Amino acid sequence: MVDYPGAIPMFVPADNVFPGYWGHIPIFVVIHKTAGFHTAQEVASFFQTAPDKRSAHFIVGMDGTIVQTVSLDAGAGANCCLEAGHAAFLPQGMNLNLLTISIEHVDPALDNSTPLTDAQKKASFALVKSICERHNIPMRKGDANGGIIGHCDIAPVNRAHCPGNYPWDELFAYLNSGGLEMIDLNTPGVANYFEDAGDGRWRCKHNGLVIFGGILKQHKIDNPPGSGETYMMHLYSGPGQDPRIDALTKQLADAQARISDLEAELAKLSPTPELAVDCINALKDLKPLVLKL
Repeated sequence: MVDYPGAIPMFVPADNVFPGYWGHIPIFVVIHKTAGFHTAQEVASFFQTAPDKRSAHFIVGMDGTIVQTVSLDAGAGANCCLEAGHAAFLPQGMNLNLLTISIEHVDPALDNSTPLTDAQKKASFALVKSICERHNIPMRKGDANGGIIGHCDIAPVNRAHCPGNYPWDELFAYLNSGGLEMIDLNTPGVANYFEDAGDGRWRCKHNGLVIFGGILKQHKIDNPPGSGETYMMHLYSGPGQDPRIDALTKQLADAQARISDLEAELAKLSPTPELAVDCINALKDLKPLVLKL
């Protein structure tokens, strides 16, 4: 039986694992990349027959598929021994497979340079969160009390590029947000407004603006007709800001100031009380229209 909903079971032989972590408790989640292979199932098949009995608990495919090869009740054969230059907080003199839960991510590039796909990223982040919650592992960068680390923290010589360009900042932003649901170009409604611009970027089909570098979440605010429940909130500041915002904000401020001036001038003129009141009310009716600019 798998330990994560939707995972495909492809378990390695029983003598390839460390039952019960040999009495230890896992306190680290270790992120890996495969430096080869094209699917999670290919990696799992390799683990099942590898002469050195290597393995990982889970493998996340580029299509978002998750395969489980080792039960979370046992240690996998993914980490083992420290190398020179390892993270200083890691305990020495023991097999680190007894303290770690490992997740592989399929990357066909030998230097692990392929960016995670949107589907792979979404699956990975949710899996990390689930494992941390199940085993009370801190959802932060690793330290002496546990956390989330890369294989390169353990073996910086032979695994210097593992997990390569894994999106750490996005992972921790996701975890810090409580795991708000992420969206991708396959989410209903999104493809109506955005298209793939390559390298993890999205291009708006209507104005050509490109967005990237952040987690795109579910929003039900300011969704225009036909957008459904998923729609990007406007970017009013910071990287990616819509270049028209400053000009529109100034136009709005000028219009509001002009309305106030006209109200004051009409109050002074007051040809008849009734006419002045009618003019002021007409200007007030204009305010909501101005605020929609």
